[in-house]
Amino acid sequence: CGLPLRYTPVTQTVDGRPMRFCCQGCRMVYAMLLESTGGQDPAHFRDSDLFRQCVAAGVIPASEADLQRRHEADTASDGPPDRSRTADLASHAGETLPIDLKVDGMWCPACAWVIETALTRLEGVQQAACHFSTDRLRCDYRPERTDPERIRQTVRRLGYTARDADDADDGQPIFRRELIRLAITGILSANVMMLSWALYAGFFTDLSGDAVFKISLPIVLMATAVFAYGGGPLLRKAWSGMIHLAPGMETLVGLAAGCAYFYSLFNWLTGSIHLYFDTACMLIALVLLGKLLEQRARNRVRRDLDNFFALQPGKARIVTDEWPAGRYAAIDQLAVGDRFIVETEEIVPADGRVVSGRASVDESALTGEARPRAVVNGDAIKSGTRIIDGRVTARADTIGQQTVLGQMIAIMPRSLERQGAFVGRTDRMLRWFVPVIIA
Repeated sequence: CGLPLRYTPVTQTVDGRPMRFCCQGCRMVYAMLLESTGGQDPAHFRDSDLFRQCVAAGVIPASEADLQRRHEADTASDGPPDRSRTADLASHAGETLPIDLKVDGMWCPACAWVIETALTRLEGVQQAACHFSTDRLRCDYRPERTDPERIRQTVRRLGYTARDADDADDGQPIFRRELIRLAITGILSANVMMLSWALYAGFFTDLSGDAVFKISLPIVLMATAVFAYGGGPLLRKAWSGMIHLAPGMETLVGLAAGCAYFYSLFNWLTGSIHLYFDTACMLIALVLLGKLLEQRARNRVRRDLDNFFALQPGKARIVTDEWPAGRYAAIDQLAVGDRFIVETEEIVPADGRVVSGRASVDESALTGEARPRAVVNGDAIKSGTRIIDGRVTARADTIGQQTVLGQMIAIMPRSLERQGAFVGRTDRMLRWFVPVIIA
């Protein structure tokens, strides 16, 4: 932000260089800009839309007075709790509404931090929690002071796309775009292969120079389209890895396809018949096919995770003296010892024991067992399981995050963020594997 480091600076090491920032907001925004440029120092970062939007949203201090207020607020937060603030939050706790969104376009965990900070500074937002690993945003807001559309606009101004959490098309637009890219690349590559075969067959016949030129010209045009359009994303990643001395597998494939294409282009311009455009096209087509299969698998995993997170119901049919037949209420109103009713096709909202009734329970989401289990009076039931047939009244013994399902949901994001030992070894191997193969 260009402000002096008057207070304790926040440090970060980038490529072995220690860098100092006036606050956490500047450090996080810089990390996002660094990630978006592929590790290259963003020299003109103050001219970027992200920088200006973060200043407008209050993530980055706009002046020395703003920086001083932040420092004083941080210092005060280290002391005793602000009881007036705590009382205000408590008094309005029941007046907030939740909104769950999916955020597309996050590059790194710093993006989630910036989104959280920008929303918490938005008037009317009580609290916000954005998770990079699951692309999910949970926000509690005051409906009389703001609305969901304003929250979405704030996220969009930061450069991201916010969609409803129950959107069924998660990842599908990107998948369709890559499928179209693969289809066009595959069709053009097939034609290049057929014309190349005719050209190769000329070694056993007698092709004139004019015939070679007429066969080669459409090959060159289609191969150029495949190289530029089909291989565009791959070649950009390969070039970024080379100029930042961090070559990856894209660099290997990009070099192979580039060598085959430009060597063939040189031979074609000099009148040679030794053309290998088909090699460049098929390399790109096969890599796109692999990337598409990978994207499809990732979409399936994300869809399964969404279905798993959706097992936690938002309502419970609580039995009271006033409502002996049960009345639906928010899941937060269910307490330990309360009785609740679960009927056919409903999800059990808490861990507990059946006090009356009989039902068949599907526990496959938790245990993997596909065979339903019959439960009667005295049997235990778990949150997240589904009633296939029947009706039971149960007593809640464990609720919320303490249930089996709640603990599994809490563990899932932490497991996704943690890298295994094999992944770490693979990353270290790639540092020397690619240069050795290139050499």
